[in-house]
Order: sequence, then C-alpha cells, then structure tokens
Amino acid sequence: MKYKIDAGNNQGGTMRSIRRIWPIFLIILITGICTAQVPDLVGNWTGSAPAYFVEDGAHDLVEDDSIILAVVEQTDRLFTGNITFMRDGEEVAEAFAGAISADNKTLYIAESNGYGFGTIISDDEFEMAYLEHGKPAIAAIDQFHRIKA
Repeated sequence: MKYKIDAGNNQGGTMRSIRRIWPIFLIILITGICTAQVPDLVGNWTGSAPAYFVEDGAHDLVEDDSIILAVVEQTDRLFTGNITFMRDGEEVAEAFAGAISADNKTLYIAESNGYGFGTIISDDEFEMAYLEHGKPAIAAIDQFHRIKA
C-alpha cells in the first residue's frame, strides 16, 4: 500500500508546532530579563562631590570636596550604610538607606537631610545627584569609585 504525503498538511503541523513553542520561548526570554543580577554595592566607595551651596541669595561653588560612602549591608535591592564628608572644616558622618530600582541601574539614597538619585555605571562606579533643602540648600554631583582592598 502506498501512502500519499500531503505537503499542505505537513506545513500545517509545522505551524502548529511553532505556535506551541513560541509562548515557551517568550516565557524563557522574559524570565531571563526579570532575573537580571542585582548589583552588589557592599563595600567602601570614594569620590568627588562638586556642589553649589545656596543661602540667602548667595551661592558658593565647592569643587574639591571628597566623600566616602560605606555600604555595610544589602538585602536584595535594599542597602544601608554611612556617608562621610567634610562640612565647615569638620568631618561629618551620616547614616543612609538606599534602594536599587528594578532596572538594576538606577539607585536612590535617603539620609537625614537630603536625597540622592543615581545611575550605576559599572560594578565599580556609580554617579549620584544629591539634593538637600534648607539653609544652605545644596546640589551636588557625586562620582563614586569602589575602593579595592
């Protein structure tokens, strides 16, 4: 007995197989995107912090300030630590809390007087714009680099 192969039927079977596989491929692709590695920020970071200080209509540009940020604990996308900087000739240390956005590139920091909004550039570098209201009002751009042991 001879069997006749219908090319049209075979194509239909192939299309049905592709339609079944496509959703599985899409799920794998989306899962891979969603499970991107959360950056590890734990450690010590140092950087420069050029800033404007504004009070009573007068402004002062400070370009040579240095800053040290120590991330002491991180749980998933939340982290905490201390930031140390000079103000009026005195060393100031403040605690902060931070969060990494779902894109794993954007970060936010809150401390007692202001907020930082940043971008993770690489495993060892991030930039943050810092804003503080009050007297003086402060706007700074902090560029941080990881201190390697």
